[in-house]
Amino acid sequence: MNKTFTSIRTKATLIGLPLIIAALLTGCGTKNEASGLHQTGTVAFMLNQDKAASVYFEKAIDCNPEYGPSYIMLGDCYLREGKYEEAVEIINKGLNLELEQGHIRLAHRKLARAYKELDNSEKALEHITIYTRMSVWQDKFTPQKISETEMFVAKLDLPDDKKNLAVDKIVEESAKAKAGPKSTESQEDETDILNMISFGLI
Repeated sequence: MNKTFTSIRTKATLIGLPLIIAALLTGCGTKNEASGLHQTGTVAFMLNQDKAASVYFEKAIDCNPEYGPSYIMLGDCYLREGKYEEAVEIINKGLNLELEQGHIRLAHRKLARAYKELDNSEKALEHITIYTRMSVWQDKFTPQKISETEMFVAKLDLPDDKKNLAVDKIVEESAKAKAGPKSTESQEDETDILNMISFGLI
């Protein structure tokens, strides 16, 4: 456990999450507070205080309905609570807002899990494929994540023509696409390709 997380946990314990929540329920002043509320919610989430985290994320959305990351994290809280349909709904709302590519990548991983729990294996496969492609493109696909993704796909109830999907094949194809020829507009091109991946177009 790193020192930063230990420090955060200690501070949260000393302050007391119920006290923080009570303060939050008095309302927020400006939309700029959404980011701070989101960060506090993330700390609560890391401490497995899911109900507290939900309050922070909901409060962040109240402050700024356009703050996409809180929709994604609120969806993660719903996943932990077994509210899979609610998770799909709120995460999809977040995906329609402005998000960094990292948040988009994680949103697809969460959607894959939600659809798996809803016994919609094909939708789960669709989103885990997008997550895999984006992870490769963003250099975030570690050996551990590859293993976890392979296990996830293996547990899906897929039709015969999709049962043999190989995660390493997706990784290989994504790596080849990323290593393709670069132009002077390569950075813009990469953003365009990431956006296409996130919408499942490639």
